[in-house]
Amino acid sequence: MEEIDLTKIKYYPDRFYVCLDGFDIKNLTDFITDLQIGQHQSIFIHEYYHYLTNIATLPGIRQFCLNFCDRFRASTILTAAEGIDAYPINSNTFQSCKHMVDYWNDVATLLSEDDIDYKVVEDTNSTANKKFEIASIERTNRPMEAIVDGVKHSGERNFITIHTTGLINVHSFNLTFGAIDEFLSSAIDEYLFENDLSDINPSMLSQRPFYPYCFFEELLLFYGIRRPSAFEKILIAYFALNSSNPPVTLIDILEKLKDGGYEQFQENPETYLLSNFSETPQYNVVLDNIKNFADLTSEQGRVHISQALKYYYDKFYIAQKLKENDFFFFIRPFFVSEENTIKYRQKFLLELSRIINLFTPPLILKDKQFFYIDKLTTFGEATVLILATYEIFESLRTNRIASRPAHQKAKYTFPDKDPDCDNFEKFTPPPINGIVFRLALNELNLYGPYLRELENIKQNNS
Repeated sequence: MEEIDLTKIKYYPDRFYVCLDGFDIKNLTDFITDLQIGQHQSIFIHEYYHYLTNIATLPGIRQFCLNFCDRFRASTILTAAEGIDAYPINSNTFQSCKHMVDYWNDVATLLSEDDIDYKVVEDTNSTANKKFEIASIERTNRPMEAIVDGVKHSGERNFITIHTTGLINVHSFNLTFGAIDEFLSSAIDEYLFENDLSDINPSMLSQRPFYPYCFFEELLLFYGIRRPSAFEKILIAYFALNSSNPPVTLIDILEKLKDGGYEQFQENPETYLLSNFSETPQYNVVLDNIKNFADLTSEQGRVHISQALKYYYDKFYIAQKLKENDFFFFIRPFFVSEENTIKYRQKFLLELSRIINLFTPPLILKDKQFFYIDKLTTFGEATVLILATYEIFESLRTNRIASRPAHQKAKYTFPDKDPDCDNFEKFTPPPINGIVFRLALNELNLYGPYLRELENIKQNNS
């Protein structure tokens, strides 16, 4: 069996694409009907559940609202205040921009704190046995302030801090949303193998770093939960991810299971989790923010970004409504029970196909090109426009004139496949046809200032 290089496989949160180099993508969705779940399909399911976490959980939706909507709004405000002199952001000292620059940096910090702590990954990999042990677990918090519409709001952010033994440089780290996301997908890998749904090689999965992929097992052991099934791990990780604070909720669950609740949990997991840990849904505010921003951009004539926002808003909205009716909708395939192997596989894939039919898989990046599984909707165009906007955000942090970051150029080309799409010396007056990077600049109100800057350079040179 051909070995797959797992280092080339990754889903990129709120960029809505997955890199699948080395995959036969032509057969990625055929397994729903031909019932053959091989290595490629198993890893696709792993990455697809990262995508579902991105669009179907409150923390995932909140990340997109902060990372995209809020930074888009901040960028247009910065441009309106000081034009292209507002950039690069990391050296912007204009008093008129201070609030927006501070907020931009705060967003970057919040998102980093939600991600996997890669210092832990690196330090673990440098040890002899490539793992560490948990010394203790502590609940910590940090005061926070935010200014919304000129009004200061105070509060605190709650964390779960893991104290470790066995590492050289890292003695503690915070449990994160990104790590729990990997707990879920790794438990799904285990489930597919345990239930003979896939021919994936377990030794291949064991090549993954201890943190975060195998750390969930260590966390369960710390709370005295020995040899839980993959199904139980899926339930626990999924429930935590679908809360307002996944790390805190996860530890709340594990502490209650440790205190004698594990047997009750096993008897009826759904009822146990819903009756003990449910919280009032908080997603309406976040959804309203995205919807209002989509409406505002439409009113401003930014029709392309408005369409992209509304496409994903609809997905976010539908996901939340489905969970109101059935909280566990997105992991229903793993509840399937059937002694006959063929019927079991049919039932599992039928349940999975319901989800895939409702939530088109993300863009697929293969050999530096993007592929759309569903060509009948605008999701591909919406996603690449969002991708181009993220590249502009990344570039403007350190550049006065946005260009495609070198590492992104090396990773992929946009559908227009224009290597000079970001060369502002070759920009021409609107209309802008088919060049997604320039279209994104125009939506951000930067294309006009760049043309004027270009004209000034030409006049000075003459």
